[in-house]
Amino acid sequence: MQVREKTHRIDVTIDGEGSEQIAEILRAALPDAVVTGNEEDTVPWRGSDLETEIRAERTPGLVLRAYQEQAGMSVTDLATAVGTSYPNICAMEGDRRVIGLRMARKLAKVLGTDCQRFMGD
Repeated sequence: MQVREKTHRIDVTIDGEGSEQIAEILRAALPDAVVTGNEEDTVPWRGSDLETEIRAERTPGLVLRAYQEQAGMSVTDLATAVGTSYPNICAMEGDRRVIGLRMARKLAKVLGTDCQRFMGD
């Protein structure tokens, strides 16, 4: 079976004096990159309807996937790091396999967070 790994985005925030000049340098150096500025139509994340909706539908698998992507790890990298197989991680991310306490502790150690993040409510 072949697996295609998606390319991870790099998110960087630059604020303050000279930030627009740095953005222009990035645009010139990396023409295919998407560099955005301070859009006036942005809304705060905390307390937004979208945050409420996402938090209501959050599952241990979605949390695991988010931490794995944030760490810049592929599923196979994560599986190797915690000592399990690729299909097990996929099943956990798809909420087809329960994340037990022992596995939650391993995941938390590798991903630098608290094991409670991966436990169901």
